[in-house]
Amino acid sequence: MNRLAVKIKESRIKAGLTEKELAKKCGLSITYIIQVESGKKIINESVADKILKSLGTKEDFVKEEKVIEKNKETKSAHKPQGTIPVQPNQTWADALAGVIKKYPIYELYTNKIIDYKELPIISKKIEGHHPDKIMFVKSPNNDMENFRINKDDVLTVFITKDIQNYCIYLFEINGKKMIRQLKKEANKKVKLSKCANDDCAITADMSKMKILGKIIKNEFSI
Repeated sequence: MNRLAVKIKESRIKAGLTEKELAKKCGLSITYIIQVESGKKIINESVADKILKSLGTKEDFVKEEKVIEKNKETKSAHKPQGTIPVQPNQTWADALAGVIKKYPIYELYTNKIIDYKELPIISKKIEGHHPDKIMFVKSPNNDMENFRINKDDVLTVFITKDIQNYCIYLFEINGKKMIRQLKKEANKKVKLSKCANDDCAITADMSKMKILGKIIKNEFSI
């Protein structure tokens, strides 16, 4: 087990958190946290920073790492001349690239990239779906606060055109993007849930709607 894995596990236990609680705090899956702590998952610096910061141990750990690196440099100065450092080959680099996928986070109305999010690929999937079928948008307002979606929350969207009743979707209607709970009605009509300022739900013609994806996860803004 590597030092980072040991440090994360020890810090989590010291903080009195379960793997599930730490995963929720970092916005990661419990499976990913367990694999990291067991040393089975290789994580990049930004993900490691996120986990360590949530445990309040990043600064101390960085200081420890600097001492270790300094000791390594001292030892390497006494190595016999002609020692050839080992560099990771391309196969190893490609393997690391397949562990983490970087996603842009889009502003809903302008489609402008406002941030990025890095997620682990587990069993060739992210959030249980193919990595290419996931995108992220930022909630622009409090229209869906009745469904616990507030302004600036980051929403995970599964790209699909199918509608399942009573699920929340990202879609376009009359050239405007919206997020609403949908329910299919007769005669190719779709009932849109009311937003916080509406008196009642409205019904739209399915042919005038473009379904962009289903909201499968919400990360609350603090």
